Amino acid sequence: MIKIQPIVRDILLGELEALFALTNGYMNMSSYAYRIKPLVEARTKKQVTITSLVVSLSRLRKEFKKESPLIREVHIKNITTKLPLSEMVYENNQKFLEKFETLHKKISVTREDFFIATIGTHEVDIIASSNLADKIIKHFVIKPKIINHGLTAIGISLDSEVFNMPNVFFSLLSVTARARINIEELISTSTELIFVVAEKDFSKTVALFSELHRKVNI
Repeated sequence: MIKIQPIVRDILLGELEALFALTNGYMNMSSYAYRIKPLVEARTKKQVTITSLVVSLSRLRKEFKKESPLIREVHIKNITTKLPLSEMVYENNQKFLEKFETLHKKISVTREDFFIATIGTHEVDIIASSNLADKIIKHFVIKPKIINHGLTAIGISLDSEVFNMPNVFFSLLSVTARARINIEELISTSTELIFVVAEKDFSKTVALFSELHRKVNI
């Protein structure tokens, strides 16, 4: 016989907002029970009562409260910015890779510049300071599949031990997700998480992380 609680648990883990509401104590469990009742009955192949669902939710709330929080307050050491940036996307093939090997001889990258190249299975994505874009395009000769201008980077510096904690990236991403900010690219180093966003979202993104930095470091 299929038990109710594992099914309710799976449903909750698939609904972030419901899980967050339950673990933070503001879920109307009766209302949520009515909503998931048809789904639970379909999976268990039996009728269930609202009371049994509420009991399951209450037990799960106690279980989840013992775990690490889904969204934690992340201690930010520093915030850095780079702009304007441009993105160039090329097809990943042998001809391109041969030219890629000599790119460093054609462009000079300073500490003030931004440059990142990601070699994927089918594409190579280059994001660089816009003052380097023309030199990069000229070097490869091949026309990029995509060219995007008007991008910016916001670097979130963290202590190295923070990266060993669960849900750190998720917690930082939730800051932009709640604000409905589109992340063009997400890049990480051993102590930094870099958000690449459009220029129109730059000020808002910086303000959000600055507020988090201020709040956590009070």
